[in-house]
Order: sequence, then structure tokens, then C-alpha cells
Amino acid sequence: MSEQTLKRIFTALAVLVVFWLGSFWFTGRSDSGPVADGGLAAIFAGPNENTVSAVRIAGPGQTVSLQPSGGAWTASGYPADSTAIERFWFAVAAAEVGGVVANNPNNHMRMGLVADSAWTVDFTMSDGGTASVLVGKVGPIAPSAYVRLPAQDEVVVVSGDFLRTVVRDLADWRDKTVLRVDTAAVARVVLQTDEGTRVIQRSDRTWSADGEPANNIIVFGILQELSSLLALGFVEESGDVFDENPTRVIALGASGDTLGVVLITGDADTRHARTPGSEVVFEIPDFRADRIAPDLATLLAPNSEAQ
Repeated sequence: MSEQTLKRIFTALAVLVVFWLGSFWFTGRSDSGPVADGGLAAIFAGPNENTVSAVRIAGPGQTVSLQPSGGAWTASGYPADSTAIERFWFAVAAAEVGGVVANNPNNHMRMGLVADSAWTVDFTMSDGGTASVLVGKVGPIAPSAYVRLPAQDEVVVVSGDFLRTVVRDLADWRDKTVLRVDTAAVARVVLQTDEGTRVIQRSDRTWSADGEPANNIIVFGILQELSSLLALGFVEESGDVFDENPTRVIALGASGDTLGVVLITGDADTRHARTPGSEVVFEIPDFRADRIAPDLATLLAPNSEAQ
């Protein structure tokens, strides 16, 4: 065999090797695409607030059930915080699913993806379908998390705030609004305390307290809290939290109709609030309690107090 023939053979072999490597590279990338993320990209692409009928989030020591109800959402039967719900669905939509970073189950414990440490998120779709993911520890680059499907060993890094929106106590999912009143419609506020009762009355753009000019700054604080009284949390075992004679704040309309009532009790360290007929007892900040139910003496304008 001549030297020229050998060169032609080696050249042809080299071309075949290059072609094979190129074909392997591109074909390998194409074939691995659907499974390179462990199938998680398809899972995150489906659920949203319009396609899901329920979400169950189970983590160490607690389970929270999220469900739409009458145009809003509930968290384990309680009214849900709309902001928390919005953040959750935004995190689902914005989740960036990366590639597989581990496929050996021996790594699951290190990544927080074993049964006793992972958070399980179950989506029940409106059409009856279901989808579940396991969420583990923070991933290599914040914000991210290690995630896998329950029936698979492959672990994928999901970038975004999904982990932070999942790892929440039930209290963080619940609506902490104690009371919300349209203060533009408020014509009168009645404060009933241990000190007595004082009536704050609107007259055009001015306010009076028991017929005397009122301290506008104090009245403004009451109205601000009435418009949206927010709590810090909840008292799970309310028991005898409330005094027999709590402070009562009553907002009335021009025709005498009741627009809202809130009951306040507790000392400077722990203040509580609830609305009549409700068993939910809220923990409220001390400054909010003082604003919505101030000392009666402070309600009068300074020049009125001097008279």
C-alpha cells in the first residue's frame, strides 16, 4: 500500500471521527434536553393560580393547605394573606430550573431532600391532575434551592425565591388584618375604656371630643388604624386572654350604622385585639393599640385642656 493511499485512509478516518464527535455533541444535547432537568421544568410550567384547585405544603412539623375560595385564598381554613399568595405564585412562575447536579441518593441528606427534612409541595390541578416536588436546602448560589421529584433521585438547582415562599409557618400565610374600615364614611367614633366613654364627632372637616375641639393628631391616628389595623400574629390558645371589660372602639357612619368594632385588651408587654363574634385573637403592636385606643385625656385639643 502506497504512502499516498495511507494518507487518504487516515484523512478519511479523521473526518469520520470529527463527524462522529460533532454528531454525538449535538445529538447528545438534543436527546438529554427533556431529562437534563429531571423533568422539573415541565412541573413548574403547569401550576398557577388559575389552573390549581389546591396546594399542600408539608414540612418538618407542619402542613399548610392553600385553597381558592370566593375569589380569595385560604390557608388551612383561615383567610390567607394576599401578599403571601401573590409572592408564592410569582416565585413558581419565575423559577429557573437548572440541570441535574446529583443523581446519587446518598447526596439527598446533605441537600435536605430526605423525608424528614424536605418540604413537599403538592399541586392539585383544576382538571384533577397532580404534581409534586421536594424542596431541600439553599442551593449553591442564593437565591436557589435543591429540588427533586419524589420518585426520582436526580437533584436539580432551582433559582429564585421558591424556597423562601415555601418555608413559612401557618401564621405567615394567614391574613393579619384585624379590622378594615372605610374611614371616609366614619362620622363618629366611640371609645369605651376603664376611664369612661368619649364620643369623637366629625363636623365638616373638623373633629370634636364630647363637644370640645379634638386633638387632630390623635384623631388622625385612630382613623389610620381603623382603616387597616394589622397584627403581628395570633394567639392560638386564647383562653382568658381578654379582660371582662376590654377597651372598645366603635366606628359609626352618618346614619348611626356600625362600620366596625374592635376590642383591645392586655398590658404594655402583650396587647390583643379581636372583633365581636370572632374567635380569632390577634397579637398587635403596642403602638397600634395606643393609637387606636388612646388615653381619653389626649383626645382634647391642647387649648381645650387648658380651659
